Amino acid sequence: MRACFLLPLLLLACAGPQGPFPSLTPRPGEAERVIEAPGAGAVPRLSDPERQALAADVARERAALATAETDLRTADATLTTALAAARGASIGSEAWTQAQLALSRFDSARAPLRDSAARTAPLQRTVDSLPEADSDRRTVDRLVADIAAAERSAAARAAQAERALIR
Repeated sequence: MRACFLLPLLLLACAGPQGPFPSLTPRPGEAERVIEAPGAGAVPRLSDPERQALAADVARERAALATAETDLRTADATLTTALAAARGASIGSEAWTQAQLALSRFDSARAPLRDSAARTAPLQRTVDSLPEADSDRRTVDRLVADIAAAERSAAARAAQAERALIR
């Protein structure tokens, strides 16, 4: 019996509000505002201490790249000699084994290039907000490109040597 009395009350609670609905236009606090940070529009630059540190890091990485390239040329000469000696030799022979060892040494000589590539990541983050025409950014971009080119060249040589040893 009580349920009969509660049902009309529950139905009244479901009835919508009476009268005009509020406007859906944005309120003044919801209006879009543009707030510019101080110095907005200024061209980003590195400070003098940052530029000096960057120059030292780039010089260190250039020297590491030059050393790695020298080591790769030496290892490549040894690899070329070993591959020539192993040409036509059977897999597992002494000449083939020596060529495999030379290839392994060549691969080891590639490791500093990967290390240099990893060390240049923070340098790239340092200059990534600078304009593309900025000399510091161009210097780091050239360094990164040179390291990547050396790594691609070394990887291609290693792949060519591996193919020669499989035949």
